[in-house]
Amino acid sequence: MSNQKSTNKHPQYKYASTREKYCFGIGAIGKDAICNLVGSFLMLYFTDTLYLAPAFVGVLFLVARIWDAINDPVMGMICDNTHTKFGKFRIWLVIGTLLNSVVFVLLFHSFHLSGTSLYIYVSVMYILYGMTYTIMDVPYWSWLPNLTNDPHERESVSVIPRFFASLAGFSIGVFGLSMINGMDKIFGNGDRTAGFRMVALVISILFVFTISVTIINVKEKVTEKAAEHTSFKQIINILFKNKQLIAYIGLLLAYNLCMQIVNGIIIYYFKYVAGKEGLFSIFSVCILAEMGGLVVFPKIVKKLGREKMFAMA
Repeated sequence: MSNQKSTNKHPQYKYASTREKYCFGIGAIGKDAICNLVGSFLMLYFTDTLYLAPAFVGVLFLVARIWDAINDPVMGMICDNTHTKFGKFRIWLVIGTLLNSVVFVLLFHSFHLSGTSLYIYVSVMYILYGMTYTIMDVPYWSWLPNLTNDPHERESVSVIPRFFASLAGFSIGVFGLSMINGMDKIFGNGDRTAGFRMVALVISILFVFTISVTIINVKEKVTEKAAEHTSFKQIINILFKNKQLIAYIGLLLAYNLCMQIVNGIIIYYFKYVAGKEGLFSIFSVCILAEMGGLVVFPKIVKKLGREKMFAMA
């Protein structure tokens, strides 16, 4: 009803239905459950379960992030130049989800490898995980602004998938260790190998299901012919000629760097400094504050305006 009213007020804009908005948001649950399990527990799995050298793991994660900085814009260019009867985002979301769900499960399988073979396997699988996640993640978030071309509507729509993403982060953070330990008691021998493997399998199934909800229920405008193609050179030129964009990217890089550091080492702090690994679950309850902020954010922006809200943040 509200969508219809908005459309009558602004006939030049297109609007997604309430069903589409929430079905799109549901897709974030599985993908961010995967992201949070990797972000919070993969390093611990590498060092404390597979007993890989911490220095090697640190370098591997750094190399993967540098590679992500390269292949993320490339994937954006590929999406922009994709024009099929299935749309430009949906097809890559399907491909990326299927590939990433398989690689994600394999990432938590060591196949009883050891020594150099294990190091090579882990390196290849982690880089592949990042690449296949990009194939899925970039089109997902690129699809979001295409749900509506009303700038005010976009602010409220964007909150929905981010709320579901935070819900996934909360669930993995609070219950992740209990799930891993519980699965290991049932299927493993106490070294957590089976626990990590089974939790990864369950989350990958959830991932495929939630993305399927998005793909089936959210409409996408079909574009079969491109008006113009975007080249990698054009992307670079736009980047370096736009000072505001560079500043924004720098802000995002700084934020994500801090978040990566916190997510990667905080569980080690609780395990080895505080002496109680379970405190990580209590710490993760703080994500509820983030979820609350997402709920009130659109209302505050509507009242104060974007510029004031950004300055306050």
